[in-house]
Amino acid sequence: MDMALWLSLVGFVFAMSYTPGPNNLMVMSSSALFGVRRTLPHWLGMNVGFNVMLVAAVFGLGELVLRFPVALVVVKAGGSLWLAWMAWQYAVAALNPLPAAARSAGQTRTRPFRTYEAALFQWVNPKAMMMSVSAAGAYVALADTAPERAAIMVGTFLCFGAPAGLAWMFAGGTLKRFMGDPRWARILNAAIAGIILLTIALILLG
Repeated sequence: MDMALWLSLVGFVFAMSYTPGPNNLMVMSSSALFGVRRTLPHWLGMNVGFNVMLVAAVFGLGELVLRFPVALVVVKAGGSLWLAWMAWQYAVAALNPLPAAARSAGQTRTRPFRTYEAALFQWVNPKAMMMSVSAAGAYVALADTAPERAAIMVGTFLCFGAPAGLAWMFAGGTLKRFMGDPRWARILNAAIAGIILLTIALILLG
């Protein structure tokens, strides 16, 4: 393995993983609304989905899309419809918060992403797509074979990229104490809805 190239990959992982994006903003908002423990499945699915996509990119996902472009259209359309439904749920919660008694009892109109939902989200997340395709193309000289490259890249993203989501999630968890104030709950529900709608726009424009 080319160590200089690998160190460059580590820098790429840090730069892309710790900066704001749909994943980081959503886990932060989710942990603020629902707590760190309930957001852990979201974080897990985020990492599983991204690394599966990264392996697919290393093994030539781009070539497959070029051969069958309709598949990408179907994924974009289906993903956008699903995300629109999720955005609607958060928007309704922002516009019509539960009564104080229901909130104090732990009831919510929305819920955090499940593991499989967060994993599927990576396949329509423009930043995740760009990260996986860019890494697969720029660091092709890391190893001689695709399985070796995939193993090195996945290991690097898990070691240096996965903690980024945890950092954003714990940052959101510190905000949970404000959730007794319905104004903060409205703001965070609206923020998640806005992030999802922005992601939809990026998907359709891309």
